[in-house]
Amino acid sequence: MSGQWSPVIDQLLKGGYSVRATARPSKIESLRSTYPNANGKLEIVEMADMLSDAEKWLEILQRADAVIHIGCPVYHPGITSEYIYSTTNEGTQKLLNAVDKSSVKRFVLTCSIGAFLKPDFSSLMDKTVYDHNTWSEIEDINPKEHIPSYTYIASKTISEKLVWKAAEKYPHIDFTSILPSAVYGWRIKDYPVYKSIPELNANKFLYQFLHKDVTYPTVDVVHNYDVARAHVLALTAPVLPKGEKKRFIVSAGKMTWVDAIQFLSDPEIVAKFTAQGHDIVARLPDISTVGTQSQFGLDASLTETALGMKPAEYITWKEILLEVVPNLLDWEKEHPEAL
Repeated sequence: MSGQWSPVIDQLLKGGYSVRATARPSKIESLRSTYPNANGKLEIVEMADMLSDAEKWLEILQRADAVIHIGCPVYHPGITSEYIYSTTNEGTQKLLNAVDKSSVKRFVLTCSIGAFLKPDFSSLMDKTVYDHNTWSEIEDINPKEHIPSYTYIASKTISEKLVWKAAEKYPHIDFTSILPSAVYGWRIKDYPVYKSIPELNANKFLYQFLHKDVTYPTVDVVHNYDVARAHVLALTAPVLPKGEKKRFIVSAGKMTWVDAIQFLSDPEIVAKFTAQGHDIVARLPDISTVGTQSQFGLDASLTETALGMKPAEYITWKEILLEVVPNLLDWEKEHPEAL
């Protein structure tokens, strides 16, 4: 589990749940040490790969009441389209096959608003409002024909549709899809230090921003703690009327690069960074270099009514900047080997 998603386990433990998490061999000890106050409520199970170790699912799911399926490789240098496709889609299908033979009563998928978008990102500029009834036309792709970023977005759509096909096949299981916007937020206190820029996940876009790269459009943002909160709330959310699907958009709203530059340029904010030993003004791009920003909108009204997540309760984009940007600057200064 990456630092971006570690708050899911953190909030489950704080909510009194017993958690059995899967991890690659290299991450078992670091994941265990991330939650020193688990008090026997956290079990880490070794799983080298969702495909090669798929036969382990039946044992892993024994006595489990619910599954939160977060695993999905993020595209970055060295990751191929074929790997993203097979791990995300074939891996999800193997898990779904095992769930039907288990004690699981609820299944929560971590998806993305990317499931609404065209994989080539051309729809970023469409003035469309996406809601829980929005579906992509994509059913499947040949990963050999596409670059990793395309396959990553397409796989969000494909894997989610696999889950909803399973929902029709297994009506005794309650299925949910969590669809967050761009997920920012620093690692929780005891999570290991990031060893490379790709490990920053979406925070790497803010890191690029601090290197004056604002040529790509921003989208709506959300803090990883709010996404974790949605996962936990989904475990007890009631069945929706008329068979409506639990597809919950989780977003704190849009933040443009112009918004970010103007906010971080405010004298009071600059003073806060100066007190922390950072010259934030020197790191900010010129507003004139900002490219066209995304035009689509999100309607998360179902999330509010079904999960009770009110817009005013989200961590705001300003709070996200004040958390992540200083941490990025500290990380850059303290860990040059990671750059």
